[in-house]
Amino acid sequence: MELFDCIKKSSQVKNYLDKEVSHKDVARILDAAHYASSSGNIQNWRFIVVRSEETKEKIARACSDQLWMQEAPVIIVICSNNSNLKSYFQKKWKKYCRENCAAAAQNITLQATNLGLSSCWIRTFNELRIKNILKIPDHVSVEAIITIGYSSEKPIEKRHKLEELTFFEVYGSRKRDTSLFPLIKHLAKFRK
Repeated sequence: MELFDCIKKSSQVKNYLDKEVSHKDVARILDAAHYASSSGNIQNWRFIVVRSEETKEKIARACSDQLWMQEAPVIIVICSNNSNLKSYFQKKWKKYCRENCAAAAQNITLQATNLGLSSCWIRTFNELRIKNILKIPDHVSVEAIITIGYSSEKPIEKRHKLEELTFFEVYGSRKRDTSLFPLIKHLAKFRK
């Protein structure tokens, strides 16, 4: 699949078919995640693959009782091993740990889409409960949880117009080169 098509097709799915995700596909997803960029190439992310029904239920409950998560055949928990981050980046290590893991999470969702799978990036969870469930050590933080599976729905995500989200030179400035707008017209040319 072309990269831009993959980006556009990627969406947050909360309904999954009762169909297994192969180990091969999980390996490909994790491989894409580990190629994400990271601050100082420190690669602080760690991945926990969860397939157990019992553990998935506990995780769903620790994610504000989002019980739909149990339907997904696979849950990937993205953690950050903060030991090296703290020593290299004393002041900004928390920011970098989140940014690095977010880059890995984005790669996970894109590769899942590329493989014909769907995903949902969960951001609401009780970190202490997740750490207890998965026996995660103190120096490791939980940064993201992603469900992976085959969608049982056809998701439709409404997007804001690019013009509403874009400024020129300074935040809030709508003064622009009118030959660029509407942006969608120019983007259509490049997508061919």
